[in-house]
Amino acid sequence: MVRVLVVCILGMWLTAVHAQELVFTTPVPFNNAINTEDEELAPVLAPDGKTMYFIRAFHSGNTGGKLAGSDVWVSRKDAMGFWMPATRMDAAWNNKRSNAVIGVNADNTVVYLLNAYNNKSGISFSKLYGGQWSTPEFIAIPGISKDDFVGFYVSPAFDVIFISMKGKDSYGEEDLYISLKDAAGHWTEPRNLGPTINTSGFEISPFLSADKKRLYFSSNGHGGFGDADIFYCDRLFDSWETWGVPKNLGSEINTKAFDGYFSICDSAAFLISNRSGGNSNIFRAQVVQKQAVPRIQQVDQYLSSEQVSALIGVTPILSFRIDQTEISESHKQLLQRVCNAIVGRKEFKCFLIAAKSEAGSDLEKYQKRLLSILNYLRSCGLEGSRVSLGVEASDGASQTESVFLRLMKTD
Repeated sequence: MVRVLVVCILGMWLTAVHAQELVFTTPVPFNNAINTEDEELAPVLAPDGKTMYFIRAFHSGNTGGKLAGSDVWVSRKDAMGFWMPATRMDAAWNNKRSNAVIGVNADNTVVYLLNAYNNKSGISFSKLYGGQWSTPEFIAIPGISKDDFVGFYVSPAFDVIFISMKGKDSYGEEDLYISLKDAAGHWTEPRNLGPTINTSGFEISPFLSADKKRLYFSSNGHGGFGDADIFYCDRLFDSWETWGVPKNLGSEINTKAFDGYFSICDSAAFLISNRSGGNSNIFRAQVVQKQAVPRIQQVDQYLSSEQVSALIGVTPILSFRIDQTEISESHKQLLQRVCNAIVGRKEFKCFLIAAKSEAGSDLEKYQKRLLSILNYLRSCGLEGSRVSLGVEASDGASQTESVFLRLMKTD
C-alpha cells in the first residue's frame, strides 16, 4: 500500500495546484527623465520602492566619457510618487571601469556594488553615513570568474548571492551560480544551479523575489519569443539548490528583442529591453498576483503497464540503495530508452514518483534522487516542462527504494 506524503509539482500530478501566477500590463518605457538615446541597464529598486539605481553605458556624462565603463545613476520618487530626473552618483562609486549596484539592504543604508575597485575576487559595499555614501569596501567571494561578463544579485538580507558567469563547469555561456554565507560569515565558492536552469546559451540578470521563493532571470537557451526572454522558476523543498523547471513570463513581457534585468517591487515590475530599437532602455509594468485555478490530474489517465511496456519495451522502475542519490549506468540505459521512445512525441508526459520508505526521514535524499533523474532526462533532450516530480510514502522497510516512471498521453 502506498499513500501520498509529499508532492512537488513541476507540471501536474494528483493534486490541486496553487502556484502563484503573475499577470502584467504592457511594459512602457520611462520618459527622458530616466531613459536616453544611450544605454540604460540593470535597474535595482531599494526595498521601499522609492529609489532606483541603474547604470548608463556609452554616455558622455559618465566618468571618463562616452567610451569609458558604465556609471551608476539614481532616480528617486518625489512627494507625489513621480520619478525625478536621474543624477549620476559621485566618485565614491563611479570610476572609469564598469560600475553597477547589485543589491540594497532593507533600509537603504547599505548598497552592494560590482567590485570595480580592485582586481580581487568578490564584490564591494558602501554605507550611508550622515547623508554621504562611504568609499566602497571589499567583500571576498572565492571562485568568481573574471575572464568574461559577471553579474550579481545580492539579497537585502545579505544571506544569498546569485552570480551569472562562465565558470569551469558551465554548460555553455554564462550560467547562474549561488553563493551562501556560512556559519563563520564567509561566502561559499559559487555552485552551479544545474541543467534544470542553465543551458548551452546564457543565463544572466538574476533577481530573487522578496519572499525568497522565486528566481527570475534572462536566457536565450530556453526558447521563447526572441533574442533573450525573461523566465522564472520556484525554489523547491526550501532548498537553495533545488528549483522547478523555468517558465517563460509570456508575450506581455517578452518580445523578439532582448528582454532582461527583471525585478518586482510591490505591484510594479521593472525590466530593460531594446524592443523600441537602438540601445536598451528601462521599462515598467504593473503586476497583479493571481491564484492559479486549481486543476486535478487523475491517476486513471496514466498509461497502463501493458501500454508502457509496448512503448518502451520494459517496465521503467529505478531501484536505489538506501543511501544512493545519483543514478547509475543501468539507470541511464533505462532512461535513455524512455527518451528514445518519447522525446520526439510531444503528446507524452513523464511522471517520476519516488517511494519513500516508512523508516526514512531524509526528504532531501529523495529530492536529490528525483533531480538526478530529471537532469539526465533533460540531457537526453526531454524538456523539463514535460516532467513532473513527486514523493510518496510506502509502508514497510527494504534495503532498496524505487522511483516509478509513469507516462501520460495528452490529447
